[in-house]
Amino acid sequence: MSIVNGLNLLAVSSEISFLVEKLELIRGHICAIERTLVRLVDETEEGKYLLSIRGLNYIAVAGLLAELGCFKSYRSAKQMIKMAGSNPTESESAGKKRSRTPMSKQGRPVLRYCAWTSVIPMLRFNPDFRAWAKQRRERPARANPLGGREIVGAALNRLLRLSFALVKNQTYYRSPQLVQVTG
Repeated sequence: MSIVNGLNLLAVSSEISFLVEKLELIRGHICAIERTLVRLVDETEEGKYLLSIRGLNYIAVAGLLAELGCFKSYRSAKQMIKMAGSNPTESESAGKKRSRTPMSKQGRPVLRYCAWTSVIPMLRFNPDFRAWAKQRRERPARANPLGGREIVGAALNRLLRLSFALVKNQTYYRSPQLVQVTG
């Protein structure tokens, strides 16, 4: 083994140990930030109502609250949907209408991203949202069935409406199926 190869091996070894230390430091910072976010969400009035929705975690709620701010400043859920830029708009050019209705995307992109990434696990783990999405996907052709991204966009608006209603009425989320059985 030559001296050059030995020096390269030593340099690579020290670089790997430096990167491992850096990774551990970053993991420590992430844990500290997550603990802070949990504490801050617990301190908010809105947090406890939003966390009652199955599929939403502390990080998702923190992102939504950070972008939306105080829910008392909104008079309706439509304002929140418009703030996210997820409201459907008509798209027309030279008298030709598109078959699909796109989002306006005129609101806050970070809010839209936070809501979008919050809805994905909800569609997977929340039976109410999953059944709702299945119903939208399997509608007959005349009733405008929705595709994958369209369902996520519609679910995003549904999440914002639901969040507004829970906070405004100061109630926790209850599964509609349980309400029907007991009510």
